[in-house]
Amino acid sequence: MTKAATLARTAAPIIHLASRRAALHQSQADTTDPQIIALHTAATNALAAALGLLRNPTGTAADLERATARAIRATTLLKRACAAQVEGGAA
Repeated sequence: MTKAATLARTAAPIIHLASRRAALHQSQADTTDPQIIALHTAATNALAAALGLLRNPTGTAADLERATARAIRATTLLKRACAAQVEGGAA
């Protein structure tokens, strides 16, 4: 006859996350500045160009370098847009 061992399992601690209502909200005025919109548009275009270079089935090392440069440009543009949004105007 085999003995069945009883395993006691403790419950994992519950981590309560902040609700969506607790998150910071940006006002509508912050997102309608034409300069900020232009920065976001330029960042989107740079990311699209990088993705287009990466999706090329006959891509070369030079294409990878160009895609990396476009992605870095997009990052810079997004950082400028974020800084402008915090300051209330375009950077």
